[in-house]
Amino acid sequence: MKTKKITSLNNPELKFLISLKKNKLRRNENKSIAEGYRENVQLIGSNYEIDTLYICSELFVGNNNFELIDQFKIKQIRIVELSKKVFDSLSYRDKPDGILSLFITKKLTIENFNLSGPILVADSIEKPGNLGTMIRTARAFNYLNIIAANGVTDIYNPNVIRSSIGHIFNINIFSEDSQEAVSILKNLNYDIISLDPYSKKSIKSYKPKKNYALVVGSEQYGISDIWKKNSSELLMIDSINQVDSLNASGAAAIGMWELYKNHE
Repeated sequence: MKTKKITSLNNPELKFLISLKKNKLRRNENKSIAEGYRENVQLIGSNYEIDTLYICSELFVGNNNFELIDQFKIKQIRIVELSKKVFDSLSYRDKPDGILSLFITKKLTIENFNLSGPILVADSIEKPGNLGTMIRTARAFNYLNIIAANGVTDIYNPNVIRSSIGHIFNINIFSEDSQEAVSILKNLNYDIISLDPYSKKSIKSYKPKKNYALVVGSEQYGISDIWKKNSSELLMIDSINQVDSLNASGAAAIGMWELYKNHE
């Protein structure tokens, strides 16, 4: 199959891709962008449907890009070559590496999954970078299900994908209303453990049971009232120097690690 080339900034396909920088259009089209070599390694190895791979060989670093492209070819995914100026106009990065793909987003329904094991609840997280980092750390500690409760940030924001280094494609992430999420977790007999800097009980020695959900709130407001009221435990992260406001992704990483190592 002959590879299509785009060299004009006025190309309609390019304009469509640029339009996906807006949350509303991503949601309406059920499509988003994954940029970067590592992100696309995760994407091609997942069960997400990929529409098109866009490449700019002038920006490639090393030869591993061609091995990755071969994986897209094996799956018969459309490939389009972009000129450097076109790729730069589309890129979200200061130093793009010439790999970007258009994929179909998913709307996972939590009731359709037989949930088991630890779950991370990201409560009203505002910054895409924080949510993406939480996803990446969650996968490292084997939290393979994440609930984005009362989501302020679109889970398929390209900056979420970038911060997760593509690990979003290999976990289950559900965008749910908090009340609905609480009801589902309680029906499944999950312990709800929330991080609260004002709690007197430390997370350091807490031993969770097999099925628990760790709730991490936003930096500005902390966990919302509905999660506080329905928590089995409110736990604090020990701080030597009385720091009571950690970055949300940092707090999530510490919380997941403490519960992971103390898990029954």
